[in-house]
Amino acid sequence: MTTLSTSLLDPTVRPQVVDALVQLAETEVSGKKGISGTMLKTALAGARKAPGGGVGRPANALLPGVARALDPHFEAKGSQPFGAYLADPARSSQVADELLAVADARARSVEGNPLGKLYASFRGRAKEHVVAALPGLGATLERFVR
Repeated sequence: MTTLSTSLLDPTVRPQVVDALVQLAETEVSGKKGISGTMLKTALAGARKAPGGGVGRPANALLPGVARALDPHFEAKGSQPFGAYLADPARSSQVADELLAVADARARSVEGNPLGKLYASFRGRAKEHVVAALPGLGATLERFVR
């Protein structure tokens, strides 16, 4: 049986997944409003200018942990679209916590790095943004499962 992580981490598919995740981030952030939206847009613009790959580099680094965290959810979704499954209020909070745990672990490994500091400044409100992005995340990742 093919798992989500096996599909997403396949070396021939992974670059496409990373590109799709970067596009999803761009889309999600562009739709944000208010002070929080402005801050996220500024942070994304700064990440784009970061040396060593911009937004794609952290997306690539997070992908293995994210894929493995989502494996059991992908297996449990049945015939339901993955985005709808993840966004179900009965599980969206738990899924967001699991994904943020992956990001938290990664952020600890880049402490002192400007991106690590940037992440720390947004972490307090991150869960609501992750929950809002779950439908798009699930739909994006499901496209790559073979």
